[in-house]
Amino acid sequence: MNTISPRGVYTLLLLPYMAIGFTDSIQANADHDFLRVHPSQVTVFQRENLPALAQSTANSREYIDMYTVTGKVHTAAMLGRGLYYFPIYERHLSAQNMPLELKYLSMVESELRTDVESASGAAGLWQFMPTTARNFGLRIESWRDERRDPEAATGAAVMYLKELYAEFGNWELVLGAYNCGSGRMRNAIRRARSTDFALVRKHLPVQTQQYLAKFYAAAYISHHFQDFQIAPVVPDALKGGTTRIEVLEVNSFLDISRICRTSIGRIKRLNPQYTQGIWPKGSGGIWMVLPEEPARRYLAHFNRVPQRIDVLPEEALSASRSAYLPVTEPHRILNSRLVDLGGRQPAKEQSQGAQRYYSKYFLRGEA
Repeated sequence: MNTISPRGVYTLLLLPYMAIGFTDSIQANADHDFLRVHPSQVTVFQRENLPALAQSTANSREYIDMYTVTGKVHTAAMLGRGLYYFPIYERHLSAQNMPLELKYLSMVESELRTDVESASGAAGLWQFMPTTARNFGLRIESWRDERRDPEAATGAAVMYLKELYAEFGNWELVLGAYNCGSGRMRNAIRRARSTDFALVRKHLPVQTQQYLAKFYAAAYISHHFQDFQIAPVVPDALKGGTTRIEVLEVNSFLDISRICRTSIGRIKRLNPQYTQGIWPKGSGGIWMVLPEEPARRYLAHFNRVPQRIDVLPEEALSASRSAYLPVTEPHRILNSRLVDLGGRQPAKEQSQGAQRYYSKYFLRGEA
């Protein structure tokens, strides 16, 4: 049967959403080849081997059946959430030269849900325990739990995985240690007198013994969902382009909802780390992810966004009494003061033949 390659399926699946533009999303580097960096780990992460590993392992086949038969609806929802979260994961993993396949770990841990909390107290997409979370810089307070923050928690998880790999040097052991803890993994290695996961496995907790099988199954279904007539279903709250802004003026989801004219439910879904929907006044700038248009409404409400227009040729600027001023700095002048662009850098002045174009960020010249 002719099939699209796993990377091809995933790329085709992401294209409509990449066009819309998720928060800080980037495409995975097509040249990122983990095997060139760590050739000894072929058995775990070589993409072509993932289906074979899943199909050749009895436990993995059971989990594949769970994803594709009994849990088909849940799988479609999980894959839909992946369209939002995977670009975030890939960006953090790429930045640390880590294998992109580690994104499937979050499927095993939380089914890509920010609201999941285990009986033992682990929470968020990456299921951090409070102590481990704080060790990696995540803040847990009465009104904020950064274990539920997709950006902050992913950054912490990647650094944790990197630290585990520095200790164990084998990704099978790393995945197991992520689940049961590095202390238990060290004890299991000591008892097995080996670092071969096949020998270490029987000395690990039952849940950890099945962990790789779950990981292989998650990777398999992410690549071959179409073979089982599964179509990812993206939650409405995660659809469309988003942007990240600093909220300085208000201290609740309700205030933001009124100003932005968007639902509290959607704001909460995009910002699950603010567990109470309210934060202390004077706690400093609060960074929020909002849909693009509501974010513009918020900034405009507080006079923080000058009008934007498309790129203008030089003549439009030099014309007598031009209403526009070119801006090529990271700030723009608004009412005689500098206004931060929120981290978005204006394009540099470019030359196109004899015609010069300035930054696409312009301001009507009231200042």
